Amino acid sequence: MLRFDWDDSLALGITALDDQHRTWIERLNNLSEAIESNQEDQHISKTLKFLVGYSEFHFAAEEKLMAAHNYPLLEQHKQEHKKYRDALADLLLLQIGQADALRKISDSVKNFQIAWLTNHIRKVDRKFADFLDENVAVDMPDSL
Repeated sequence: MLRFDWDDSLALGITALDDQHRTWIERLNNLSEAIESNQEDQHISKTLKFLVGYSEFHFAAEEKLMAAHNYPLLEQHKQEHKKYRDALADLLLLQIGQADALRKISDSVKNFQIAWLTNHIRKVDRKFADFLDENVAVDMPDSL
């Protein structure tokens, strides 16, 4: 089973966002594990739907924080979020019980979602964290 483990290169120094990223990684691992261990279709579907909802929650929190600090790359950041949303929307169209559905979801986790999230945090979210470090002289809230 492919595991995606949190490491310090993913830490932004914004507690709320870092905690959300850790939860997201944990749930991606749960989805991968559920598929690998042939858990019931209903459990896999529920886990996938949680990821969709959680990504929406996280994106909204991140975008709200960016807007509050007049982040100049907010629109570009929203476009990155849209790419992920579009990929997840395609997965939700799959009928879990049908042939190849689990393979497509598994491939998405292994070949797209983990890579997207890693790259997004390390590069795109890092730009925002650096922007805050350079431009904001107050502590960030622990919860968003």
